[in-house]
Amino acid sequence: MLLPLAITVLIATVLCETAARKKWLPYWVTRKILHFVAVGACAVATVELERELFIWIVAGAEVILLGLILSNQLLREESGRRAWGIVWFPLALLILLLWVQDDRLIAFCMLILAVCDPAATIAGKLWAKKDYQLTGDPKSLVGSLAFLTSFGLLVWLHLPFGAWLGWGNLLALGLMLTAAEALGSRGLDNLIIPLFAAWFFVGMEEIFPAQNYALYLVIAALPFCWVLVRRRSLTPGGALTASLLGIVVVIGSKTTLWLLPLFLFLLSSSLIGRLFPVTTVAGDAKQKQPRDATQVLANGAVYGYLAAFEWPKDGFLYLIHPETEIWLLAAMAIATADTWSSEIGQYFRQPTYDLVKWRKVPAGLSGGVSIAGTLAGLGGATFLAGACFWMVPYMSFAMVIKIILIGFFGMLLDSALGSLFQAKYKDVATGAMSDTPGDGRELVGGTKWMTNDLVNFLAILLVIWVIMHSFRLT
Repeated sequence: MLLPLAITVLIATVLCETAARKKWLPYWVTRKILHFVAVGACAVATVELERELFIWIVAGAEVILLGLILSNQLLREESGRRAWGIVWFPLALLILLLWVQDDRLIAFCMLILAVCDPAATIAGKLWAKKDYQLTGDPKSLVGSLAFLTSFGLLVWLHLPFGAWLGWGNLLALGLMLTAAEALGSRGLDNLIIPLFAAWFFVGMEEIFPAQNYALYLVIAALPFCWVLVRRRSLTPGGALTASLLGIVVVIGSKTTLWLLPLFLFLLSSSLIGRLFPVTTVAGDAKQKQPRDATQVLANGAVYGYLAAFEWPKDGFLYLIHPETEIWLLAAMAIATADTWSSEIGQYFRQPTYDLVKWRKVPAGLSGGVSIAGTLAGLGGATFLAGACFWMVPYMSFAMVIKIILIGFFGMLLDSALGSLFQAKYKDVATGAMSDTPGDGRELVGGTKWMTNDLVNFLAILLVIWVIMHSFRLT
């Protein structure tokens, strides 16, 4: 079976690349044909090939495809940018092969990607009259409906496989995958869709839910999205991302209780932003806008991962050392401290100094700290820990202090990373410094792709990784 599948994919790749270059077919048609053939072949190979052999094949293919993309000679998108989407789906498959034991589940998740993604593109290109944009790539309601419909068809064709979930939960999964596809940009949906689908099946199997459990969560998310978008707290993409994050937290933790830290962070940050509006021009331009999907993930992705994958099994030792809850509160304490520090520090516009180089910088510039901002960060960490300490079994005063200190240290690390690595621009005419690129501004510090959102994410990730692997908090 290996040889026929390999030959099929190779022939499809050569034909599609040739047809695209010679303009025999529209570029998007050739890409979706290749997508269907390659991902579909992976789905078939999952159940036909020996697992260890297939893992090595996929890993090798990933390296080759990455080399082709980085060479910028082959597999480019119609716009001319690198076609990263073709790198993401083998990575998703490799993760599934290493993580999920059920070959049928892996194959089904790859089939969702093979069929539903092209269906969305084809329907959108042929029949959509209007696009919408949640992140970077344009999508259409017609395309989203085609994705959901094709998912329903796949479920119906494989009914014995997923019937135990119930139609309500399967509908919820379809809606969430449709939302994930709508949020996908630069091919990232090729990574997100199969991984999210597999995680949902595994997570729901562990909690033996009521038939419509996940559907109720999706329905509950609708007014949440509407209110936050209407109040301009989140963009539509940000609200959709926050909803998916919340559902991941509920299913992963098996309770709605751990939504509270997320709500407190979001509500307090929105309130702080309204009470202390940013007036500086040196900071990130996003600070004056509703939070988008990238900002939601920058502050909440680590929290979501911990809730989804790091929840321990019940046991006596866990009751004595309830570390997962501590990690969750610590992650959100860092996010809250950093947000409060940034908003309030810029509002008061006190003398601001670069944390690493200790020279005066404009208020709001990445890496800058002030007395007001530092105290606000400490207050944010204290607020989060003080409001949520009761959620942790056997919580002690010492643990609360540790969470506050971790939040405060994470805020300082964020400033240090911003000082050292975040992109900084200088206005050629006025000499004014800013974190935001624009006409007449040149890069004078940091790395172009190191944005404030990425710095926020890395600060939380690094601190949580250290406390998870270096020492106990309890």
